[in-house]
Amino acid sequence: MDKVLATVLLIVAAVVCVTLVINAVYPAITSSSGALGSASARMTERMRSQVEIIHAAGELDEDGSWQDTNSNNYFDVFVWVKNIGAEPVDDVKRCDVFLNGNQTVWAWIPYVDYAEDNYPQWNYVIENGSDWSTATTVKIEISYDSPLASGEYRIKTLIPNGVSDDYYFSM
Repeated sequence: MDKVLATVLLIVAAVVCVTLVINAVYPAITSSSGALGSASARMTERMRSQVEIIHAAGELDEDGSWQDTNSNNYFDVFVWVKNIGAEPVDDVKRCDVFLNGNQTVWAWIPYVDYAEDNYPQWNYVIENGSDWSTATTVKIEISYDSPLASGEYRIKTLIPNGVSDDYYFSM
């Protein structure tokens, strides 16, 4: 009888241990598989997203002098960015715009809603559609309260999922 009781106690202890191990390991396996699925979805989105800056120009006249061609009382730089990927860009306002020129450091330019009354700031217009989907171009207008110096510039745009493009131009 003693052997039967010892065997039963060992079986109960083994079942309790197995239950504890399953309760400890199963949540970790479940959360890691969810994290892997989420990371895989983000990577797929990034691989299917692509933008290209196709042109950038300042608001200059034929002599290369700054001229307020759109009568908004600011000196503007225009940047055309095309979505050449398979994924639409959902929230253009969350994009980042950076400008570097004439041996200066990169400057982050805030979107008009976040810039308050500070300059520079940028705004956008979707040129050939209602949303920034595949094959659609966005015109970004960067407004300055004083003219930029003539020289070489580099513009960089970064969409919310981390895909970016940069472009060199002269003014």
